[in-house]
Amino acid sequence: MSDDLRQRISAAAQELFLREGLEGVSMRKVAEMAGVSAPAIYRHYENKDDLLAEIVDEGLRILETYLQPALEAPTPLERLERLADRFLDFAIEQPKYFEFAFMIPSRSINDVRTELSEKNWVTFNLALEQIGACMESGVFRKDEPLGTAITMWAGVYGLIALHRMHRFGPDDELFRQIYKASVTRMLDGLKK
Repeated sequence: MSDDLRQRISAAAQELFLREGLEGVSMRKVAEMAGVSAPAIYRHYENKDDLLAEIVDEGLRILETYLQPALEAPTPLERLERLADRFLDFAIEQPKYFEFAFMIPSRSINDVRTELSEKNWVTFNLALEQIGACMESGVFRKDEPLGTAITMWAGVYGLIALHRMHRFGPDDELFRQIYKASVTRMLDGLKK
């Protein structure tokens, strides 16, 4: 019963988040929607941040379903291109999860290598693996894969953040063209 209750609480938090955004998720509202008392939530979640982390985890699970088809491409370069495309699809089609997972300020990461090994940074690690494979196969010039992945991440994330602020206008299809051309330029800049 305990796992069932935790799932009900999580589902209620997800529903509130998708309907009302982050500001709509309160422990009182979650408890009411889940049909439990607020103290019951604290038997399953240490605090509100712990419950919100569950929302981020769900968003990252959804993102992983977006990214998996990209891994079927035959070469590391094609996988990297498709990962970038699928990341954009996620950002456009799942805007609330994208915003919460990637745009809400959080603590800084002092040691990226430690953070990558301790956390399940699926998106970043998938790109990092493809960049390393491109370097090993001679498609990209040799460099530090981690630093290169951070630079690429900043590029695609920055473009999406600008689009979300309507700096390119409201047209998603026009933005897709701008984004695709920019990703191509980034990848061409890494080639030998």
